[in-house]
Amino acid sequence: MWSTASQDFHIFRLNFSTQTWQDTGVTIDTRSNTHADVLWDGGHLYVASHEFVPDEQAAVSGSPGYLFRFSYSTVTKTYSPDSGFPVQINNMKTETLVIDKDSTGKLWATWQQNNTIYVNRTMNGDDHLWGAPFALPNAAANVTVDDNSALIAFGGNKMGLMWSNQGSSNYAMWFAVHQDGASDTTWSAGEQALSGGGTADDHINLKSLQADGSGRVFAATKTSNTTSSSALIMLLVRSANGAWSRSPIALVSDCPNRPMVVIDEQNNVLHTFYTAPGPPSYACNSSGGAIYEKTSPLNSVSFSPGRGTPVIVDADSPFIHNASSTKQNVNSSTGIVVLAVNGSTGYYWHHYESLGPPPPPEPPVANFNGSPINGVTPLTVNFTDASSGQPTSWAWTFGDGGNSIAQNPSHVYTVAGTYSVSLTAMNSLGSNTLTKTSYVTVTPPPPDFTISVSPAKRTIPTGGSTSYAITIVPRNGFAGQVTLSVSGQPGGTSTSFSANPVDGSTTASSTLFVTTNSTARHGSYPLTIRATGGGLTHTATVTLQIKH
Repeated sequence: MWSTASQDFHIFRLNFSTQTWQDTGVTIDTRSNTHADVLWDGGHLYVASHEFVPDEQAAVSGSPGYLFRFSYSTVTKTYSPDSGFPVQINNMKTETLVIDKDSTGKLWATWQQNNTIYVNRTMNGDDHLWGAPFALPNAAANVTVDDNSALIAFGGNKMGLMWSNQGSSNYAMWFAVHQDGASDTTWSAGEQALSGGGTADDHINLKSLQADGSGRVFAATKTSNTTSSSALIMLLVRSANGAWSRSPIALVSDCPNRPMVVIDEQNNVLHTFYTAPGPPSYACNSSGGAIYEKTSPLNSVSFSPGRGTPVIVDADSPFIHNASSTKQNVNSSTGIVVLAVNGSTGYYWHHYESLGPPPPPEPPVANFNGSPINGVTPLTVNFTDASSGQPTSWAWTFGDGGNSIAQNPSHVYTVAGTYSVSLTAMNSLGSNTLTKTSYVTVTPPPPDFTISVSPAKRTIPTGGSTSYAITIVPRNGFAGQVTLSVSGQPGGTSTSFSANPVDGSTTASSTLFVTTNSTARHGSYPLTIRATGGGLTHTATVTLQIKH
């Protein structure tokens, strides 16, 4: 927080008994125009501090983003700066700079510059040593000036990166995964956590769930929707199988922004906090208002309608904004602390919420979701447990003879049909079974055929001839004539087929004959054999080498 006495940023401590903040006197960044992201890993406090550009303005080079590191003494209850810090993460003034730490001890950072999502990381297990920043290797990481990114460690061995893309060709909220220990530049192809017109915006807050072993990721994000009945802030949830579910937190008509999510693992409750219009004017603007809260069950996400419960209100100046809280998940021993600032008066405000002990255990009530639940064979369905009552074991039947005892299994349906799925959720107090009748519908794939040509290459002299064997194999009940053609042959070459068209109802064969004359020029030529039938076209490519 900003120290008015020393005119720089210090570490402050909240006195829970008096609910007042005390300056520890430990300096973080002496620059006044900075924002920070803070991470506690159980041994060190990390602060990534950077000079910032306003929303919708381009990043500017020449202003380093620094990593500060502090150690904490449980005896004296004080922080002290570690030797050799701060160290430079990048050399950019950016709108955001977000850090997290993976299971190998590597620190990661992300931001947006030059309309591209950038990443950096520590090297050789040394927090002091940062590599060269690099662009996220993903075409969708080419974004607009109004886009941002965030990081989250999850699943015990993964780092996730979410970013917004408000460009016309890749408009979505994107998520890519890096496996801990893999090459730094190796990331998954990217998932669209939320897609479609109006779904992307640059407000992102990420949390992960570790306590139940599922490694679920929770993202509080803002959309760019403008219709009053559409969601303006949403909670996106990624299951252990990589399937995304989406729930509205508040609507355009509620005028919310800057959402964040806090997970109470002990009580299985999600807490969301965000800015929305506050008294006395309740004006809808981007300058602030009051801080509101909504909650939802952790395993069955659903937020009540309306603006929510106001938890931080300045009735004299409705410009409280930019709520923030811990990256860590919370419980009854920590409570929830939310910090916000009134940009008009320059005062900090906070909200403290004590969390009671968890409710007494109860028998589970089974519930689940699957995705996708319609498609052609082979269809892989990712099932997600949504049972209440904290079950400790699960028994699934998938309707085709398959079963599983995993909490969140995947199952492959190989035969067309309609299947009922059952889940029995169990704990020490009892069990409960839910059956969803005719839940999964699997259709056979459409008729098709394949073409293969051999050998892959022939070599002949000028004036010579050769042949290639062609095989057509029907699939899924294909029936009809298949017409063959060839392209790519050089001048001075003639071609013919031993059979054309062929009957594609059964496995059929034909031979492509190629004859050259003295005018054919030497070289390597790719020949494309095209097979067309039943509204389908497939091709195969071979090589013709002509030598003198």
